[in-house]
Amino acid sequence: MTQSYASHWHHPVPTYIAAALTLFALVSLAGAWMFGWHTLYPGVLSLCFAVVMLVSMSRSYIVRLQDRIIMLEMKVRCAELLPAGQDARLNELGPKQIVALRFAGDDELGELLDRAVREKLPPAEIKRAIKNWRPDYHRT
Repeated sequence: MTQSYASHWHHPVPTYIAAALTLFALVSLAGAWMFGWHTLYPGVLSLCFAVVMLVSMSRSYIVRLQDRIIMLEMKVRCAELLPAGQDARLNELGPKQIVALRFAGDDELGELLDRAVREKLPPAEIKRAIKNWRPDYHRT
């Protein structure tokens, strides 16, 4: 789908579901506590589902954001280290390939970038091809 002004709205359906589960849990738990309704267990179960959903969404968002930051970091790194024009080859790789490529040492980055584009290497193969690993101690 091509994004435009009319279609750019973001509707996070899992967030709506988690909000509905939370609201149901609050009403159920308040009813059980204040009015003696027999809704304690459905309320607790609903609250548990909402928490699990929100935690999993949070983790997913963190990883996706981190991948976007890594792609930007790699564009800057390639622009600094590689000859003019070679850094543009990064645009021929997918996000997961770029994330894998970031572990390559400065001395082998250009060669591995060309090989990854030429041979369409998957992320696991890119990582296996790295000789001098650049550690990442800040990944979440």
